[in-house]
Amino acid sequence: MPQDIPALANIIGKDEFAKRLEDGFMVSSNWRYNAPNEKYWDFPVIQGNQQSMHFSYLFNWVEKPWLTQKWNRDIMSRFYGYGVSNAYLGDEDQGQMSAWFMMSAMGLFQTDGGTRTEPIYEIGSPLFEKIEIDLGNQYNRGNSFVIEAKNTSYNNKYVQSATLNGKELLNFWFPVKELLKGGSLILEMGPKPNLNWGIGSTVPVELDFKTKLNGDE
Repeated sequence: MPQDIPALANIIGKDEFAKRLEDGFMVSSNWRYNAPNEKYWDFPVIQGNQQSMHFSYLFNWVEKPWLTQKWNRDIMSRFYGYGVSNAYLGDEDQGQMSAWFMMSAMGLFQTDGGTRTEPIYEIGSPLFEKIEIDLGNQYNRGNSFVIEAKNTSYNNKYVQSATLNGKELLNFWFPVKELLKGGSLILEMGPKPNLNWGIGSTVPVELDFKTKLNGDE
């Protein structure tokens, strides 16, 4: 139920929700998030099929964003990182696996596909040190939006702090409209999880955008 992850997590219990997810990742990581002989029922997280491609971002929603960052990178390394001859293990299906990789490499995702009345982007763990999105000054948008992941590397996969358009960002999400008007998202990356970043505000089903971007009402 990607439309309301907080409600599902509250029913299961946040700790149990995260434990079940991580148990699945630990099983599937050794198999590069693939299912040998198409035994999908034996491997909880399958990157080559749509039903689990959002799983790594669900840790964000139970106040464990560092696990989203960890397992995002693991998928990008294991599933996509083994050379041109065998990097894709599954059915591309209209470009979904490529789109997942490009968005995750930028450090952005939308678990609900952007369908809420006020869409948000969730933050993962960017591969690129710096990327610029050309907005073209069209449709009331800005000129460009820059995502900078300072010190990002294979080991420096964890977000230490974040700044959105010059303001401290304490949450794992930000409104899409902040990206579309142009500006920047600056992430400080490091080798160890910051257990205090990204847990300040869990997004409800329909986000009231009067809530905090920088910790203030």
